[in-house]
Amino acid sequence: MFQALIFDFDGVIINTEMADVEAWRTIYGRYGHEFPLALWQQNIGSHTVFDPLEELVARANGAVDRQAIQQAFETLDQEMVRQLPIMPGVRDRMAEARQLGMKLAVASSSPANWLNYHLPRLGLLLDFDAVRTCTDVDGRKKPDPAVYLAACAAVGVSPTHALAVEDSMHGVAAAKAAGMFCVAVPNEATQDMDFSAADLVLPSLTALSLSQLLR
Repeated sequence: MFQALIFDFDGVIINTEMADVEAWRTIYGRYGHEFPLALWQQNIGSHTVFDPLEELVARANGAVDRQAIQQAFETLDQEMVRQLPIMPGVRDRMAEARQLGMKLAVASSSPANWLNYHLPRLGLLLDFDAVRTCTDVDGRKKPDPAVYLAACAAVGVSPTHALAVEDSMHGVAAAKAAGMFCVAVPNEATQDMDFSAADLVLPSLTALSLSQLLR
């Protein structure tokens, strides 16, 4: 029986990944280039290094202002992210987990300051029993299972009794490496990834019933 529900953050609780994509698409378009989504997808939820700024500089043969591009991206991205709502089904699944006596946690590859900004903004900070980020595990990011293992330890639940919710292939790999049951909920930025390693793939958290999984 599952005793804990552990969420990834970016792309699961709020769709920051698509905001990043749209911001970079806009910037690339200004310079007459198409944003390489396939390269970006390899970077989602992992330590894989793809730098959209350096990619654009290379495509423009260096004839661009790095600082101006980075500033333009950050301005656009921040405007989009500030308006992002909680993803459909998140609050319902959290409430259902509480009714079932499960612990709630977040396990994210993002740094602590990112979640320390967004969770209070969304009114979710006090709803989780634990929040663990790459900051808590010496910068290790998914597919390394460290952040999931840390989240499970923080709520006192064995990984084999914890359910992870992920939106990326690297996140699924991390959860499975930790020994967890993993539900994948792809979004627009990750829907073309290979989710064959997930135990269950759903179109939205609104389609997930913890009660049914616990039967």
